[in-house]
Amino acid sequence: MSFSQLPIPTDGLKRSFSERQKFITEDAPANMHFHVVSGGARLFKSLPDGRRQIIGFAHRGDVLPAYPCIRYPYSAEAMRGMQVSCVPAPVLHHLHETSPGACAASLHSARQLLVGMHARLLMLGRQTARERLAAFLLGQGTRMGSTELWPVDPALSRADIADFLGLTTETVSRLLSTFHREKLISRERRAIHILDPDRLRAIMAMPE
Repeated sequence: MSFSQLPIPTDGLKRSFSERQKFITEDAPANMHFHVVSGGARLFKSLPDGRRQIIGFAHRGDVLPAYPCIRYPYSAEAMRGMQVSCVPAPVLHHLHETSPGACAASLHSARQLLVGMHARLLMLGRQTARERLAAFLLGQGTRMGSTELWPVDPALSRADIADFLGLTTETVSRLLSTFHREKLISRERRAIHILDPDRLRAIMAMPE
Protein backbone atom coordinates (compact mmCIF):
# COMPACT_ATOMS: atom_id res chain seq x y z
CA MET A 1 0.00 0.00 0.00
CA SER A 2 1.31 3.47 -0.88
CA PHE A 3 0.74 6.61 1.15
CA SER A 4 -1.75 7.87 -1.44
CA GLN A 5 -3.80 4.64 -1.08
CA LEU A 6 -4.46 4.98 2.64
CA PRO A 7 -8.14 4.83 3.64
CA ILE A 8 -8.37 8.57 4.30
CA PRO A 9 -11.86 10.12 4.55
CA THR A 10 -11.76 13.14 2.22
CA ASP A 11 -15.42 13.82 1.46
CA GLY A 12 -16.13 17.53 1.72
CA LEU A 13 -12.45 18.43 2.00
CA LYS A 14 -11.79 19.28 -1.64
CA ARG A 15 -10.02 22.54 -2.50
CA SER A 16 -9.03 24.18 -5.77
CA PHE A 17 -5.99 26.38 -6.47
CA SER A 18 -5.32 28.63 -9.43
CA GLU A 19 -2.05 28.91 -11.35
CA ARG A 20 0.91 30.00 -9.14
CA GLN A 21 -1.26 30.00 -6.00
CA LYS A 22 0.83 28.83 -3.06
CA PHE A 23 -0.81 26.27 -0.77
CA ILE A 24 2.20 25.06 1.25
CA THR A 25 4.65 27.45 2.92
CA GLU A 26 8.07 26.20 3.97
CA ASP A 27 8.55 25.92 7.77
CA ALA A 28 4.85 26.59 8.51
CA PRO A 29 3.12 24.06 10.83
CA ALA A 30 2.20 20.96 8.80
CA ASN A 31 -1.42 20.81 9.94
CA MET A 32 -2.76 19.61 6.59
CA HIS A 33 -1.73 17.10 3.93
CA PHE A 34 -2.80 17.39 0.30
CA HIS A 35 -3.73 14.54 -2.04
CA VAL A 36 -3.51 15.81 -5.64
CA VAL A 37 -6.72 14.99 -7.48
CA SER A 38 -6.01 16.88 -10.70
CA GLY A 39 -3.44 19.31 -12.04
CA GLY A 40 0.10 19.63 -10.74
CA ALA A 41 2.36 21.60 -8.42
CA ARG A 42 5.97 22.74 -8.27
CA LEU A 43 7.85 22.24 -5.00
CA PHE A 44 10.59 24.69 -4.05
CA LYS A 45 12.92 25.87 -1.31
CA SER A 46 13.55 29.55 -0.59
CA LEU A 47 17.14 30.82 -0.51
CA PRO A 48 18.43 33.52 1.90
CA ASP A 49 18.82 36.08 -0.92
CA GLY A 50 15.18 35.75 -1.97
CA ARG A 51 15.71 33.35 -4.84
CA ARG A 52 14.13 29.93 -4.90
CA GLN A 53 15.15 26.50 -6.13
CA ILE A 54 12.70 24.00 -7.58
CA ILE A 55 13.25 20.62 -5.91
CA GLY A 56 10.44 18.59 -7.42
CA PHE A 57 7.00 18.37 -8.96
CA ALA A 58 3.73 16.77 -7.86
CA HIS A 59 1.05 15.27 -10.09
CA ARG A 60 -2.28 13.50 -9.83
CA GLY A 61 -2.14 10.82 -7.14
CA ASP A 62 0.74 12.35 -5.17
CA VAL A 63 0.44 13.31 -1.51
CA LEU A 64 2.11 16.46 -0.14
CA PRO A 65 4.16 16.35 1.90
CA ALA A 66 5.18 12.80 1.09
CA TYR A 67 5.52 11.82 4.78
CA PRO A 68 4.17 12.98 8.17
CA CYS A 69 6.12 15.94 9.57
CA ILE A 70 5.75 18.73 12.12
CA ARG A 71 6.64 21.57 9.72
CA TYR A 72 6.49 21.69 5.95
CA PRO A 73 9.94 20.96 4.49
CA TYR A 74 9.28 23.00 1.32
CA SER A 75 6.81 25.36 -0.32
CA ALA A 76 4.37 24.32 -3.06
CA GLU A 77 2.33 26.21 -5.62
CA ALA A 78 -0.05 25.17 -8.37
CA MET A 79 1.46 24.99 -11.86
CA ARG A 80 -2.02 25.51 -13.28
CA GLY A 81 -5.52 25.02 -11.98
CA MET A 82 -5.41 22.06 -9.61
CA GLN A 83 -7.69 20.29 -7.15
CA VAL A 84 -6.64 18.53 -3.95
CA SER A 85 -8.22 16.57 -1.14
CA CYS A 86 -7.20 18.05 2.20
CA VAL A 87 -6.26 15.63 4.95
CA PRO A 88 -5.91 17.15 8.46
CA ALA A 89 -2.76 16.01 10.24
CA PRO A 90 -4.75 14.57 13.22
CA VAL A 91 -6.57 12.27 10.78
CA LEU A 92 -3.26 10.98 9.49
CA HIS A 93 -1.93 10.51 13.01
CA HIS A 94 -5.08 8.58 13.92
CA LEU A 95 -4.58 6.32 10.90
CA HIS A 96 -1.06 5.53 12.08
CA GLU A 97 -2.50 4.38 15.39
CA THR A 98 -5.39 2.34 13.97
CA SER A 99 -4.47 1.19 10.45
CA PRO A 100 -1.87 -1.61 10.19
CA GLY A 101 -0.69 -0.39 6.78
CA ALA A 102 -0.48 3.32 7.54
CA CYS A 103 3.00 3.41 9.08
CA ALA A 104 4.35 1.06 6.43
CA ALA A 105 2.89 3.25 3.69
CA SER A 106 4.44 6.39 5.16
CA LEU A 107 7.80 4.65 5.49
CA HIS A 108 7.55 3.54 1.88
CA SER A 109 6.90 7.12 0.77
CA ALA A 110 9.82 8.40 2.83
CA ARG A 111 12.06 5.70 1.35
CA GLN A 112 11.04 6.62 -2.17
CA LEU A 113 11.79 10.26 -1.41
CA LEU A 114 15.25 9.33 -0.13
CA VAL A 115 15.96 7.29 -3.26
CA GLY A 116 14.91 10.28 -5.35
CA MET A 117 17.24 12.57 -3.39
CA HIS A 118 20.17 10.21 -3.97
CA ALA A 119 19.41 10.14 -7.69
CA ARG A 120 19.24 13.94 -7.78
CA LEU A 121 22.62 14.24 -6.02
CA LEU A 122 24.14 11.91 -8.62
CA MET A 123 22.52 13.86 -11.42
CA LEU A 124 23.80 17.25 -10.26
CA GLY A 125 27.25 15.95 -9.38
CA ARG A 126 28.12 13.61 -12.25
CA GLN A 127 25.65 13.58 -15.12
CA THR A 128 25.96 15.62 -18.30
CA ALA A 129 23.15 17.91 -19.47
CA ARG A 130 22.00 15.29 -22.00
CA GLU A 131 21.95 12.57 -19.33
CA ARG A 132 20.07 14.79 -16.89
CA LEU A 133 17.30 15.58 -19.36
CA ALA A 134 17.00 11.93 -20.44
CA ALA A 135 16.68 10.83 -16.81
CA PHE A 136 14.13 13.58 -16.09
CA LEU A 137 11.92 12.69 -19.05
CA LEU A 138 11.95 9.02 -18.12
CA GLY A 139 11.15 9.83 -14.50
CA GLN A 140 8.20 11.99 -15.51
CA GLY A 141 6.98 9.55 -18.16
CA THR A 142 6.94 6.60 -15.74
CA ARG A 143 5.92 8.43 -12.59
CA MET A 144 2.75 6.38 -12.15
CA GLY A 145 4.83 3.30 -11.34
CA SER A 146 3.77 1.18 -14.30
CA THR A 147 5.31 0.13 -17.59
CA GLU A 148 2.89 2.41 -19.44
CA LEU A 149 4.43 5.69 -20.59
CA TRP A 150 2.67 8.92 -19.72
CA PRO A 151 3.12 12.27 -21.50
CA VAL A 152 5.25 14.73 -19.59
CA ASP A 153 2.98 17.24 -17.88
CA PRO A 154 2.46 20.17 -20.33
CA ALA A 155 2.35 22.54 -17.35
CA LEU A 156 6.09 21.97 -16.85
CA SER A 157 7.76 24.93 -18.54
CA ARG A 158 11.26 24.86 -20.00
CA ALA A 159 12.29 27.21 -17.18
CA ASP A 160 10.89 24.80 -14.55
CA ILE A 161 12.79 21.88 -16.04
CA ALA A 162 16.00 23.91 -16.30
CA ASP A 163 15.76 25.09 -12.69
CA PHE A 164 15.21 21.55 -11.42
CA LEU A 165 18.08 20.10 -13.50
CA GLY A 166 20.55 22.90 -12.79
CA LEU A 167 20.71 23.91 -16.46
CA THR A 168 19.84 27.00 -18.49
CA THR A 169 16.52 27.30 -20.28
CA GLU A 170 18.41 27.59 -23.58
CA THR A 171 20.20 24.27 -22.94
CA VAL A 172 16.93 22.49 -22.16
CA SER A 173 15.25 23.90 -25.27
CA ARG A 174 18.23 22.91 -27.44
CA LEU A 175 18.32 19.36 -26.05
CA LEU A 176 14.56 18.90 -26.45
CA SER A 177 14.90 19.92 -30.09
CA THR A 178 17.78 17.42 -30.47
CA PHE A 179 15.75 14.62 -28.84
CA HIS A 180 12.87 15.46 -31.16
CA ARG A 181 15.10 15.26 -34.25
CA GLU A 182 16.51 11.95 -33.00
CA LYS A 183 12.92 10.64 -32.64
CA LEU A 184 13.37 10.01 -28.92
CA ILE A 185 10.36 12.20 -28.15
CA SER A 186 7.51 13.92 -29.93
CA ARG A 187 6.04 17.27 -29.04
CA GLU A 188 2.38 18.14 -29.37
CA ARG A 189 1.71 21.68 -28.29
CA ARG A 190 3.48 21.78 -24.89
CA ALA A 191 3.10 18.08 -24.13
CA ILE A 192 6.16 15.84 -24.53
CA HIS A 193 5.62 12.18 -25.45
CA ILE A 194 8.39 9.61 -25.00
CA LEU A 195 8.87 7.51 -28.14
CA ASP A 196 11.99 5.48 -27.33
CA PRO A 197 12.54 4.89 -23.58
CA ASP A 198 15.28 2.31 -24.22
CA ARG A 199 17.44 4.84 -26.06
CA LEU A 200 16.83 7.40 -23.33
CA ARG A 201 18.01 4.83 -20.78
CA ALA A 202 21.10 4.26 -22.93
CA ILE A 203 21.83 8.01 -22.87
CA MET A 204 21.68 7.96 -19.07
CA ALA A 205 24.48 5.37 -19.05
CA MET A 206 26.68 7.01 -21.68
CA PRO A 207 28.32 10.49 -21.48
CA GLU A 208 27.99 12.95 -24.30
